[in-house]
Amino acid sequence: MYQLKSDDSADLNNQLREHIVAFNAAHFNAERIPLGFKFVNKQNSVVAGIHGQVFGNWLLISWLWCDDKTRGKGLATRLLAELESKAKAFGASTAQLDTLDFQAKPFYEKNGYQVKYEMKNYPLDGCRYFMEKTL
Repeated sequence: MYQLKSDDSADLNNQLREHIVAFNAAHFNAERIPLGFKFVNKQNSVVAGIHGQVFGNWLLISWLWCDDKTRGKGLATRLLAELESKAKAFGASTAQLDTLDFQAKPFYEKNGYQVKYEMKNYPLDGCRYFMEKTL
């Protein structure tokens, strides 16, 4: 007989993720290729960076961050362009990301991204945007 137990641990989360990733891997014929770029200062500290992965035809952008002192200097635009260019070289034809209403939606729109789906009232009274761009 099976017993139901409450478990909100990171360990359970990781176990379930591993099982689903393994199951999905048997059905996907595309590898995941991680990509990232960063700008560093004289102390070699990261002041801006971007990370994502190419998965088949898709560039999936996970993170784009700029230190407050570097914002407005064009670093994010350069990072995004570099990531997109490298992803195209690996065969990506579409880029996808998500951003929140207080983050960078206008920046991404200026760089050719379009909102494909909005999650309103996220998590309570904000909005989460899922955006795409043809590369």
